[in-house]
Amino acid sequence: MIGLALAATGLALMLRSDLLYIRGGTRRVPAQIVRHQIRRRGGATLYNAILLVPDERGGFIEVRDPLTTPFPTPVIGERLTVVHPIGYPDKARIPYPWFRAGVYAVLGYGFVGCLMGVTGLG
Repeated sequence: MIGLALAATGLALMLRSDLLYIRGGTRRVPAQIVRHQIRRRGGATLYNAILLVPDERGGFIEVRDPLTTPFPTPVIGERLTVVHPIGYPDKARIPYPWFRAGVYAVLGYGFVGCLMGVTGLG
């Protein structure tokens, strides 16, 4: 039962963060890594890339990539293509399609497995 709740919560949170991307369409824009946000938790150092992204008015804004990693990648100064929902450049993120698909697959598999166990179908 706890596994079912955890998997359902994980799927709901992932879908909530992707809803703007699914519903409104996306734009691919060039960006540059300008620095990393560094956080220390429980003896571990974690990094989020800070992106310089063009906004809708021809200027630039700084956006923190939502993916936290244990190492500072991509490197500062690297140029790459990011995606953001149309009209929301502040929601820009580095696209990791295989990573996101893998997370959805693991959470979906866990949800279905737990649901079958709870209902007695599995």
